[in-house]
Amino acid sequence: FIEKHKYQNYVETGTGVAVCLQHALKYDFKNYYSVDLDEDLVNSAQSLANDKVTISHDYSTQFLEKLVPTLPVDEPVLFFLDAHFPGADFHKMTYVESITKFREQAFPLVQELDIIIKNRDISKDSFIIDDWKLYDREHSYEFDGWEYKDLQEELGLYTPASEIIDKLVETHDCEVKTRHQGFLFATPKN
Repeated sequence: FIEKHKYQNYVETGTGVAVCLQHALKYDFKNYYSVDLDEDLVNSAQSLANDKVTISHDYSTQFLEKLVPTLPVDEPVLFFLDAHFPGADFHKMTYVESITKFREQAFPLVQELDIIIKNRDISKDSFIIDDWKLYDREHSYEFDGWEYKDLQEELGLYTPASEIIDKLVETHDCEVKTRHQGFLFATPKN
């Protein structure tokens, strides 16, 4: 996948415990960029930082606003978008507290895509979107169910999959994988 599309840069939102970043480091990207809002997680991941690996402490949207315009336009990027629920995934607060406190920043995917699309030609870039079950309720996932969907909808934070795919479908082939909590793979059209 990486070799086929000749990605030069890896950008992820949601560093977490750096599992995905560590996996990406097995491949020869020119640069790796990761962001998380949890300062403790960022500090833990800093051991991976070097002249090719940048790990930032920020909201994913603010990070992308700064980073995306600086990415070389002629180098394809692999975006792994997995930022959501600050504090909740690693048990610093409940999901209800995270969703209620952070609102749009608890579900920043649409904002992230809008920032990326506004700031670069994405036709050669690819996107892997994690936890697709939060947006697409049409499929059965390996780890199915989302007990906070009512709260998400009550706060006006539900974005249907079709709205996200509509942002990509003109330039990308989109494929849903139901493994784990679901993924959307958006790769450049041939």
